[in-house]
Amino acid sequence: MEVMYFVPALSLDANAKLKDYLSKVPCCDELQALEKMSAQVWIVVLTQKLCQQTLATCKLRQQLNPGQKFIFLVDQKELCFWMYRYQLQATAVIFCYAQTWYQELMAALQELEKATDLCFKCRGKIIKVELEQICYVESHCSNTHAAVLWLVDKQTIQVPKNLHVLEKENPRLWRSHQSYLLNPGNVYMLDKLNATATFVNGLKCPVSRQKFKTLAERFA
Repeated sequence: MEVMYFVPALSLDANAKLKDYLSKVPCCDELQALEKMSAQVWIVVLTQKLCQQTLATCKLRQQLNPGQKFIFLVDQKELCFWMYRYQLQATAVIFCYAQTWYQELMAALQELEKATDLCFKCRGKIIKVELEQICYVESHCSNTHAAVLWLVDKQTIQVPKNLHVLEKENPRLWRSHQSYLLNPGNVYMLDKLNATATFVNGLKCPVSRQKFKTLAERFA
């Protein structure tokens, strides 16, 4: 799971433990980076400085990508009012001067690791598909910005995200081929001779020779 931290410059000067922790993780301190950099989870330190600008940027990211996850570390409880005003969906809001801030942060990240929904926007509606229902994902034959989900019930769903984006957002999907991602939880058998993976419902997808060894070790 790809995690990035946004920490406004000169914030949290009095919180030595948090500053020490943040010095060891990937951070950025410019709103432009928060707007443009890609990460499955953003952990945002929210202080009075740049509060509204930061929340506006987070809101834009979540509108463009409904699956975008945020964990907020706030230094003032009053800032929660602005989060409400911007109608942000947060995985967790943690008061960073509380003695338990680290335990709360680790617990929130562990919950995200267990997340099983794939989210995307289609015709203005947010659609969720449980990962357990996906066998594999195939690149779209004519649209480089889309992909096709093949489900356990053998139905297909076209999604407005390509394989590269889906792979970054969903680390449980494995790259088996240049044009395919598979869900290892639904693989029934690997066929080395034909370089394919067979799923619990009988569907099959290709596995490249380079990827086969890694997948075979996974199912050994």
